[in-house]
Amino acid sequence: MSSLAYAPAAAPARHTAPRWTGVFSERGSDVLLGLAALALAAGLLAFLPTTFSVDSWLALLTGREVWQHGIPAHETLTALAHGRQWVDQQWLSQLASYGIYRLGGLPLLGIANVGLIVTGFAGAILAARRLGAQPRAVMLALPLCTWLLFPSREVRTQQFAVPLFVATVYLLARDSRSPSRRVYWCLPLLALWANLHGTVTLGVMLVGLYALTLAWNRRRAIRHCWRASLRPLTLMLGAPLCLLATPYGLAAISYYRTMLVGSSLRHTVTEWQAITSVPLTAAPFFVAAGILVWSFGRWQSRTTMWERLVMVALIAGAISVIRNVLFFALAALIVTPLSLKVGGRERGRTRPDEAADAPRANGRRARLNMLATAAGVLAVAVLAFATLTEPAARIELSFQRMPLLAAVQRATAADPTLKVFAEVRFADWLLWRDPALSGRVASDARFELLSSAQMSRLQSAYGALGSDWKQGAIGFRLVVLDRRYEPDTVTGFRREPGARVLYDDGERVVLLRARSSAA
Repeated sequence: MSSLAYAPAAAPARHTAPRWTGVFSERGSDVLLGLAALALAAGLLAFLPTTFSVDSWLALLTGREVWQHGIPAHETLTALAHGRQWVDQQWLSQLASYGIYRLGGLPLLGIANVGLIVTGFAGAILAARRLGAQPRAVMLALPLCTWLLFPSREVRTQQFAVPLFVATVYLLARDSRSPSRRVYWCLPLLALWANLHGTVTLGVMLVGLYALTLAWNRRRAIRHCWRASLRPLTLMLGAPLCLLATPYGLAAISYYRTMLVGSSLRHTVTEWQAITSVPLTAAPFFVAAGILVWSFGRWQSRTTMWERLVMVALIAGAISVIRNVLFFALAALIVTPLSLKVGGRERGRTRPDEAADAPRANGRRARLNMLATAAGVLAVAVLAFATLTEPAARIELSFQRMPLLAAVQRATAADPTLKVFAEVRFADWLLWRDPALSGRVASDARFELLSSAQMSRLQSAYGALGSDWKQGAIGFRLVVLDRRYEPDTVTGFRREPGARVLYDDGERVVLLRARSSAA
């Protein structure tokens, strides 16, 4: 043989860029998706001072109660519901919120809140990609889903449920495509979720609906072998039992019955009302829901029966209760890219001239992607550092006023029998800032602790409705109201004989009523 036969072939030209840059050159679309998550984090951090509201102070207040006195059983914080049974279903997330506050104050709690939201958002993107969605399809779904997610940025216990919701949707969607025992991880997730937030009922709905679709798909096998029913039966029975995996046990049933069946929140709280009550959210929601339903009919084979049924259920839930829009947006970010068929040039088919320039182009792409990622990470880091170094008073003052608190404290210290009729925007904040007010404030954001008659009287008092609207404030001499929301009520109390204005900044008002007027 000729020695030429053994000559090694000429080595192909190889790109000399470092090996670790391959991720940035080969996955440019995924890098853009990561940048979207960083952009969301930056936006949430930039608007952080405006995200502390009623539920934020409620989480801190009740978290402090759990920290100091253990898991509560009866109400002690407010006057109208004093002594009533209190099933504090969110005790674990409240305790976590207070623990974070003790570590780093309000700034760290706000950053943790952003972290939970972004974790759910990034997890939804990752879930869509792992389930087979094209990057372009995910990018098409991003704008609407981000718009629907952004209004739910408030610092509150609900955010602890966001990563668990995304993980549950992913596990069930994956099992509907490729069954495995990993689906049983849904049950411990639900058990943890049942101690964090009441939206665990959504998780139970997801698992229960999957059990039904699984049983339907296995109906022929179940007729011949009962073992085929074990998985759907385990999920169907296990999911609702997870609701009881709390320190309250069977008493938790009363909480869910009150919140889901007999709750008056729909008539008093905006986020419990229909989505049409907020047009800026309703318009993009119906666009996103319309695209999703249209894609189900256009490319039905791209999604599973469970995915289609769940999205229809989440659409119905968001239409009836606006607070469910957040979970619809997260689920839509997973399912919509799977359902859409996005065209594009097939990978691996390049022209000869493109192949020659590919190494250089990949190198440029890698450098650009690395620079963009570094810029995004740096921006988030700078905003997070600025938040941590910002005085907590500036965050708090965006919602409340210290002179208002001082006026309330002076009045209640001078008269230990004085009780406070505070509008819900102030009640939990006052209790949080002054523990001595415990048991002296009429009510707070936990409307589920009140009877329907008490709620009706409070609504009449806040809105100055009817001739006897002051019945809801009987026994309460110190009144804390917001003129922007209760102008008629403020006017009515100010006209009472002997009423004194203790604080008035043009919006927030503290009034001391005469004993005869409050009797």
